[in-house]
Amino acid sequence: MKVYIVDDDPDMAVLMTLLLERAGCEVASNVAGSEALPEIAKFKPDCVLTDLMMAQMDGLELCRELQKMKTMADMAVIVVSARSDDYWRQLAKDAGAAGYITKPLDPETFASQVEGIARPAGT
Repeated sequence: MKVYIVDDDPDMAVLMTLLLERAGCEVASNVAGSEALPEIAKFKPDCVLTDLMMAQMDGLELCRELQKMKTMADMAVIVVSARSDDYWRQLAKDAGAAGYITKPLDPETFASQVEGIARPAGT
């Protein structure tokens, strides 16, 4: 599975990359949503992981922009955030996110959570 990570915390992006690569994923990343958009279009990932709170373009705006890209129609967007309340989960869903994972990440289950959202059972 190909995964693209957008998180303005470089350490978090490195952690997610390591966990996903260990699970056999091909991973690319960027720290800025606005810079990531053309890279995502070129990389053609199965899944995009985005932080919620970022400078310039937040995760919700990134979700909405990705929804506009016709070539990204089958791609899952997953918000990864420390904000755990239902309000933010609903905003992410309304913006087009397929799932929501809360930080801190569980290194043992993170990759399987991502795969479970990106590739739902039966697909």
